[in-house]
Amino acid sequence: MDKASVEKAIISLIKETQELNPASIDRIPVPTALEFHRYVAANRPVVIQLPTKHNLYGDEDDDDDDKDDINSRSKNVKQQRQQWQWSAFDKWDNAYLASKLGDKAITVACTPDGWADAVKDGEFFVMPYERKMTFSDFLKGMNVDGPIVAGDESGSSSTTSTTTPARARARAGTEAEKEVQYIQLQNGNLTTEYEELMQDVPEEVEFASEALGRVPDAVNFWYGDSRSTTSLHKDHYENIYAVITGKKIFTLIPPTEQFCLHEKKYTAATYVENNDNTPEHLSTTSSSLKLQPLDPVTRTKWIELNPAHYLGHHGEQGPRQQASSASTTTTAPPRTPSAADRTRFLDKYPRFKHCRPFRVVLNPGELLYLPAMWYHQVEQVGDLKEDKCIAVNWWYDMDYAGDRFAQAGFMTRMLRLLDNDGAEEEEEEEEFSFSDSDSS
Repeated sequence: MDKASVEKAIISLIKETQELNPASIDRIPVPTALEFHRYVAANRPVVIQLPTKHNLYGDEDDDDDDKDDINSRSKNVKQQRQQWQWSAFDKWDNAYLASKLGDKAITVACTPDGWADAVKDGEFFVMPYERKMTFSDFLKGMNVDGPIVAGDESGSSSTTSTTTPARARARAGTEAEKEVQYIQLQNGNLTTEYEELMQDVPEEVEFASEALGRVPDAVNFWYGDSRSTTSLHKDHYENIYAVITGKKIFTLIPPTEQFCLHEKKYTAATYVENNDNTPEHLSTTSSSLKLQPLDPVTRTKWIELNPAHYLGHHGEQGPRQQASSASTTTTAPPRTPSAADRTRFLDKYPRFKHCRPFRVVLNPGELLYLPAMWYHQVEQVGDLKEDKCIAVNWWYDMDYAGDRFAQAGFMTRMLRLLDNDGAEEEEEEEEFSFSDSDSS
């Protein structure tokens, strides 16, 4: 079979899958385990809206019911729904977090531009510099000119922002010199470095644990601001993701569209502290960090393309992102790409024209079920008071039985053959990894 025939068959698979599946992501109330399992079985993301304090009782029709029965059912409904009223939603501001964590040593991912675990200069897959610091020092590093009090970040003109364009420009020089810090250590850090916060969120998501037949492998704590973006990647975990404050904007792409993403290998590197001015190091936008290839040389498979350059920016920015945009963000995607922008993008990544990404804005009080092996890029918008975005996620190991994992491995091998024009690779056959680099 020639290369054109293989491409045609893969594109046919993509189109058929798109036609057979909904063109949008469902938003539902808290499901039962059975209701949730329907999404797991279909390998479909879903947004789950948690009950608020204002709808704990639900709707009751008392026309034909005894009043005692109504009160009894209302009490049961309230008790069931109260389990979703996590104290984190009310408590997790910087003052509370500092009171709990204060001088405790934590691990912080540091980059010059907010892109950790991402392709740089079309050549390197770069991991962040992991800096040890106290939580109090992390909070100091997250602030520019003191606490941030922003206006309406959704673009509405009805609210006046204290982060004026002039203030943003004044910050820009400082921002260009600062490294971007992000708490993103994905090793179950909520139960280790941040165990003091475990009392404010559940150890597991009950309907997910029951449906999947297991407890989470890891529970993770994420804290960043509007400058940080997680590049397009996939994980081998069933992921339940909750936003506590701020917003997360997910771009989701199903595993069947792997062909569209131009995944390839890059030289692995990491950011390190820039303690010298010798010509050997590669320059970055930060005076504190430099890019350094790993020794010995290592190659990592990753995705370079940024879907936002084709789809457009999600349309919301926090004050630090505004400040950064006012200085030197040459890679920032336009709000609405022009026809010429999209043409240039497809010239570089021609297969992306077959892709049908989903955009999901996840707000506080909402959960995203992100199925294992779905590709996702994650942007974030800080809250109005402190420009922070905090999230928690529960990673459940995927079930490798059935055909889903094997089919994904088959697609990977088909693309390897296709991209090498059927030639046998010189290097040893790559394992279809159970432990890809994970971040969100």
